[in-house]
Amino acid sequence: MAQLTLPALPRQTTYNEVPIAAGVTQRPAWGGPLLPLARTGDRWAFEVSVPQIYADGCGNRIKAILAKGRLNTVIMAIPEPGLPVRNYGAPKTAMSGQQGTSMDLNGLTPNVIIPDGKWINLVINGQHYLYLVDGEFQTDASGNVSLKIWPMIRRSAPLNAVVKIADPVIEGFAETSGGFQVRRFGSRNLISHNFRIEERE
Repeated sequence: MAQLTLPALPRQTTYNEVPIAAGVTQRPAWGGPLLPLARTGDRWAFEVSVPQIYADGCGNRIKAILAKGRLNTVIMAIPEPGLPVRNYGAPKTAMSGQQGTSMDLNGLTPNVIIPDGKWINLVINGQHYLYLVDGEFQTDASGNVSLKIWPMIRRSAPLNAVVKIADPVIEGFAETSGGFQVRRFGSRNLISHNFRIEERE
């Protein structure tokens, strides 16, 4: 299985961020309160709509990657408009076997602020796991921090696993919606793409 990286998408691209729940909600047969049951395995999916772009630009490249995305994982950069661009240093996990919704990190820039709602990746064996920072946090003078994240950690990382904060991505299998729309414009072709990427685990 290969990892395929999408090129930069146009600024007019729209993204729908979809939380995928692994748990279920028990609904009593004869009334009564709903009972949500949490399970490890919650993840993210992105539904993406790319406006028409020239095929001989990056349109054909995007089409080729998405066509292979059912059997290979696709990596897509996540835009974060409105969040400040900061130097976060070289974050890594501060201990092995971390679980739950907390993640202890070291190697960050001292006294840097990590904004609420920031996307981050935990990288294990080259695979990117996507999490959302739950609250605003500031590293200490040694570059350490304990983050609250969502969802729960679904695979424990070893000590010193890489954590990407500055340039988050989503990695997963891609499904196209309705194929690829191609339109002739003068002597060139325009292509629009609608697809969904869901984390594989």
